Amino acid sequence: MYGMIFETIQNIFQVEYGDELWDALLERTKYGKRTVFCTHHIYPDDLVMQLANAAVEVIGNGLTQLDFLNYFGRCFIRSFDKYGYEKIIKVCGRYFCDFLTGIDNIHLQMRYMFPKMVSPSMYISHEDVDGVLLHYRTPRNGLCPYLRGLLLQIAEDYFGIQLDVTELPSEPSGEDEYNQYRFRLNFNNRDYLASQKYMNGSNLGLERKMMAATPLSSNTLLQLFPFGLIFRSDLKIISTGKQLKIMFPDKGLFGQALPGIAKMRRPKVDLTWDNVLSLQKVMCELEMLINQRENEGICNPAYALMRNNADQSRRLFLQGQFRYLEDWEAVMFLCNPIVNNLTDLDELGLKLDDLSMHGNGREMVMGGLQHNSRLEDLYERAEERSMELEKTHQLLAEWTERGDQLLFSMIPKSVADNLQSGTHPVDTCQVNFESITVLFVELTNFDINADNAMEMVKCMNAVFSQLDNVIDRHNVYKVETVGKVYMVVGGAPEKNDSHVRDIALVALSFRDEIEELAVKAGMDVRIRTGFHSGSAVAGVVGTKMPRYCFFGDTINTASRMQSSSESGKIQMSSTSYGLLQSFSGFVCQKRGLVTVKVNLTTISIRCMVIPTYFVMQSIGQRRNADPLAASVSTIR
Repeated sequence: MYGMIFETIQNIFQVEYGDELWDALLERTKYGKRTVFCTHHIYPDDLVMQLANAAVEVIGNGLTQLDFLNYFGRCFIRSFDKYGYEKIIKVCGRYFCDFLTGIDNIHLQMRYMFPKMVSPSMYISHEDVDGVLLHYRTPRNGLCPYLRGLLLQIAEDYFGIQLDVTELPSEPSGEDEYNQYRFRLNFNNRDYLASQKYMNGSNLGLERKMMAATPLSSNTLLQLFPFGLIFRSDLKIISTGKQLKIMFPDKGLFGQALPGIAKMRRPKVDLTWDNVLSLQKVMCELEMLINQRENEGICNPAYALMRNNADQSRRLFLQGQFRYLEDWEAVMFLCNPIVNNLTDLDELGLKLDDLSMHGNGREMVMGGLQHNSRLEDLYERAEERSMELEKTHQLLAEWTERGDQLLFSMIPKSVADNLQSGTHPVDTCQVNFESITVLFVELTNFDINADNAMEMVKCMNAVFSQLDNVIDRHNVYKVETVGKVYMVVGGAPEKNDSHVRDIALVALSFRDEIEELAVKAGMDVRIRTGFHSGSAVAGVVGTKMPRYCFFGDTINTASRMQSSSESGKIQMSSTSYGLLQSFSGFVCQKRGLVTVKVNLTTISIRCMVIPTYFVMQSIGQRRNADPLAASVSTIR
């Protein structure tokens, strides 16, 4: 399917359901979030079904796959004005029946803009005042609900009628690669039938008198249509136009069954009498095989050169309309050959004079000669632009993904999604972090000056990169690094009840990783760690280089725990110690009373004496293991 199908779905879906739900649909397909569909790019047929199944999962509300396929069909028609195709529907006919009989003709014209389009075939086999019987043939499976939505939207928007679509049992089509479906379309069809009755019956008596006075012979009619042919209900040919008589001797076509020498190219149906009668309002194409060996005996100078290629077979494509002639009790195929240029004309052994003057065949052939090279050039340029556009969309998606990754490294994903959706930064602040744990780590033996600035920066980068690797293994959030201080939070922005345990594990992992780094790299690195638990407020601050920051006394107290700690030790407040007792496996040592400066929700700075503890180790556990399975061994 061409990308235009999916563009129409995307345009309407994003307006009615939002960008987030559309991204959720794409994430459930192999194309992923932020995929941009290209109008002339070809996508798998089953992508429509994938999107419908994804919509059922994402939206739900009791809607089924069939409901969303129906909705997608409506989206296609509702987006027609974006491409200018609504004009095509408006000029297809005055009545809904006119549109239904001309759908195949629309597809024929669309093939010039979408040359690789595999279009379905539709025709009407029965008409009455309450509706029609529509036949639908397609090589695809499962898209009947899509067609239903498409027809319902067209009937409503362009013809102002209420349509009811009922699927009937299918019949064998005779084409292995095509599936045939039948639909009963119920609507008020009285005006259309009245117009047909008026046109067929207008001055009928007078016309019959005039025709009786001046009868039209079959010879005259076949001179007007030199490629026409006439056959009766047994499908045996009783007469042909003069050009077919030249291309095929009478003994080769006269009396032969039409299905034996030709097949229906469009629509894809078997050549039967009933099908022919039902296709009188449909533009049809016949494919006839011309075997030149059979024509070797024809003494016609125009075909003398054809005998040099006697083993070569050519195909003659005839396009036109079947009409039942009541007086003859026969059907005539009023047609012209499909000839695009002089090359096609020469390959068929035809001349310009062989084409009828009342048709536009001659003009098309000569125009094709003049414009063929120009059209080829334009087509190649369009293909190049399409490929460039597709590459641009791929680069856009790639860089958008990189931008998201960079943003998520600065701001939590949930907060970043809110900001991208238009939420004001102030509105991202959350006041309901009732309990989180904040940890600070400081490099204690790094003195940066002008002489060793670059060396110290490289050393700090190695240390902090090692700490970043630890963060990736635990359910915590890195807030920032300021100078020689590294800040980590547990329990935010995603709330959890094990934040104090997570921070304790991170602190112990930090200590072990730094010790290993000092041994492996020969670096004299020492850290001082402290953490505290309590409530806090978090949100994005500023518009230039925005950061996700935390505010409150908890952050100040955690910072004091770090600054008053000892090198190589992990100090925590009594609040954190009390929470940590809910988790087994940690060995803690009571340090005693420590005097720290804390801002107690006022402007003034006060000194407080806080009982603190050292986290020594997690018994019997590796630094990445879960201490809940370990025994309790606490030293006070």
